Amino acid sequence: MDQLVTSPVTRTRAQVLRDKVKIRLATDEAGPLIAALLKANNIVLPGETWERVFPNWLIATVDDEVIGCVMVLPGRPIGFLEFLFAKPSANFKFRAIAIRKLLLQGMATIQHAGASYVAGMVDVSNKRFQNVLDNLNFIGLTEHRAYLKRLA
Repeated sequence: MDQLVTSPVTRTRAQVLRDKVKIRLATDEAGPLIAALLKANNIVLPGETWERVFPNWLIATVDDEVIGCVMVLPGRPIGFLEFLFAKPSANFKFRAIAIRKLLLQGMATIQHAGASYVAGMVDVSNKRFQNVLDNLNFIGLTEHRAYLKRLA
């Protein structure tokens, strides 16, 4: 009987890097890691303890190190993705992969929850990310300033 001879599967460098970035739902234990990631991107919420992030955050990891996050807010007919950030000190390729994977997983989560649209805010000075969104067929709606007020 002839045996089927197969050659080993070779993967490209891009596939290896892409596979290293894992996306998962953040548990409450990841709260301080998300806070540190936001702080590295100049986002600080004074007084917030970050004890409860489940089930609204996704995180991107490489070898169990958190390198990205996004807050997912399902709604109908519009869901929101906010605070999409990558760790500035992470490898550029990993940051790019993490941002793309977080964005796609966030959109899938929102669609699964019944939304027809996904929305979010992007700093007008962040032209690179605006280009990423343009390439994914997002439409820029408005230019506004975002406000925040602590409720407690």
